[in-house]
Amino acid sequence: MVRLSWLLLERVRNFRKLQTTRERLVARNAECLFAGDENIQVYSKLDGVPRLKNQYAIRLAKHGCPNRPFYHIVLAKTYDDRDTEIEQLGTYDPMPNINNEKLCALNFERIKYHIALGAYLTRPIRRLLGLSGFLPLDPTLLIFAENLRRRKAIEQKIKSKESEDSEKKTETEKEVD
Repeated sequence: MVRLSWLLLERVRNFRKLQTTRERLVARNAECLFAGDENIQVYSKLDGVPRLKNQYAIRLAKHGCPNRPFYHIVLAKTYDDRDTEIEQLGTYDPMPNINNEKLCALNFERIKYHIALGAYLTRPIRRLLGLSGFLPLDPTLLIFAENLRRRKAIEQKIKSKESEDSEKKTETEKEVD
């Protein structure tokens, strides 16, 4: 049996507080909209603010082959397997085509409807919807782009130094001859 120290338990509790929850705030007197659906729970914590907890998530369902992936954007229950889906909301092809484009088809009407009902969006879906202009850009995309810019700048500096060093070597070799 493993005993956890008091300090470790406090860290675990604080970590759970920082985790993102899959619940949305509900407008006052709007609980009646969700009264008939057993997959949606409206509850209030100690502060009295009504919250919406949904069992649905909009996520990617993988299709295709191992070397040629293809994804369906689907509405599914949160804890079900990858292949169980309730409704298909779009498609995403991550492999670039001849024009170096990654194709994505989205049904914005249905996505908007399910988001309004409190469906949870996974990170890849948030990124796709941000890139399409439907939602604000995901902050992790901005961080990723900045890291790519820094890496390219460092690689250019290394290449320029290598070219300068090779030029100096050729000049010294010519002077020796």
